[in-house]
Amino acid sequence: MNFVHDPEIASEVVLAGVNKAKHLGLEMAIAIVDSAGNLVAFARTENASMAAVESVPAKARTAIWFGRPTSSTVEAAEKRPTVYTSIMGTSANKLVLSMGGELLKKGNQIVGAVASAGASGAEDIIVSKVCVELWEELTA
Repeated sequence: MNFVHDPEIASEVVLAGVNKAKHLGLEMAIAIVDSAGNLVAFARTENASMAAVESVPAKARTAIWFGRPTSSTVEAAEKRPTVYTSIMGTSANKLVLSMGGELLKKGNQIVGAVASAGASGAEDIIVSKVCVELWEELTA
């Protein structure tokens, strides 16, 4: 079974992200995408910004496309800005260079990604990692 597509698990994971954001006093959006980058689940706090709502699936998709957390992609882009600016420019808003996208794996296989948006990069990572931890528990 592809657990990323299980609506109960995906919903529980994004809601855990919303609850963590609320606990931290943050207004955020959380999304899960499958291994092809298609949106599977989404949740947000009441006052999450439009920027967070619109960018969070792209952030999760970026983790999928590069096969690593988006924080690593941001670091790589700082070293090779022309390359990454070109990639982002041709992605038709499907990718975004921003921290907070984390991979969901079963063994060594990437099965999806989760992302959080709306706070600082470090806070986005914290919320996304809470989602990854719960996803791993629920799919063990």
